[in-house]
Amino acid sequence: MGNTGAIPPAVTVTRIDRAPFDATRIATGCEFASAAAQLFGNVRLEFPSEHKTGRRLASLPLGDCRLSQLQAGVHTVHGERVAARSFDPDAVKLIIQSTGQSVLEQGGSLSVFRNNAPIIYDPTRPYRLVNKTPVRLLMLQLPRGRFPQAVLHRLKSPILPEENGLVPILLAMMRSTMTQADTVGAAARAGIGSAMIELVHGLIDGKPDPLPQMPRPPLDLLLERVKAFIAHNLSRPDLSVELIARRMGCSQRYVYRAFDQHGTTPSDYVWGLRLEHARASLQRQDQRARSITDVAFSLGFSSTSHFSRAFRQRHGMTPSDCRRQA
Repeated sequence: MGNTGAIPPAVTVTRIDRAPFDATRIATGCEFASAAAQLFGNVRLEFPSEHKTGRRLASLPLGDCRLSQLQAGVHTVHGERVAARSFDPDAVKLIIQSTGQSVLEQGGSLSVFRNNAPIIYDPTRPYRLVNKTPVRLLMLQLPRGRFPQAVLHRLKSPILPEENGLVPILLAMMRSTMTQADTVGAAARAGIGSAMIELVHGLIDGKPDPLPQMPRPPLDLLLERVKAFIAHNLSRPDLSVELIARRMGCSQRYVYRAFDQHGTTPSDYVWGLRLEHARASLQRQDQRARSITDVAFSLGFSSTSHFSRAFRQRHGMTPSDCRRQA
């Protein structure tokens, strides 16, 4: 894979229309999640029910960009993709939501979606998108190579552009492009994509970058994502280095290297975090009704004896003593 930052060509999913290769791609129902993973990277979608009606994804390439229209019920998107090599491109994403209530968690901040207002974020950094109600939205994927390092540095947390006249212009262009997609040739769509990139530049220009313009080391980026994945999966007894590496899309050796630079191992970090969460849970007054066994199993321990030994070794007291002292 080169370092141009171009978006991959259209991806065909199981139930899909028979338009030419560079035309609109549509996935519905049970194909929605797999199509989203193919088009948007290593994202994991969680739906609270098995009801699959009402899900629809339409997507088309615009030269180096990709424009998609999504409709789905209540669900959560976990962004856990990692660039295993520093030159692996991943598109910057801009979302404009027309209906629904959603919150984007990234970089220690919560960004609340407002209808028809854009949010721009960097999916190479771990994030979670919580759609609390059914949603309809437009997503524009933009090649990283078209943004200066200063902008990419600011995207450690989402950018919410100030309201100006460019937002309705961009939104109207995105909507009309989706509506007229099959009547516009590939060359014209590439021109539309370039125009959208310029509009996005206009949305985020004029805000100085307060941080030095230096790239993040790949191992630091990996470590941040691994820690986010671990935090969301502490309850899994099978939370192993093998699982982490598979979900991050890299080798186990690369995961070990990320922790080694901080003088620890993935396993030590996982067990240490579990035991810290256990102590915090045992000391909370609103958790006193929970049994110690329940606390242990909820944090991925397979037996109460193992939990008690590990807890005492780390905290110098038994779980019961910890609860009594709270």
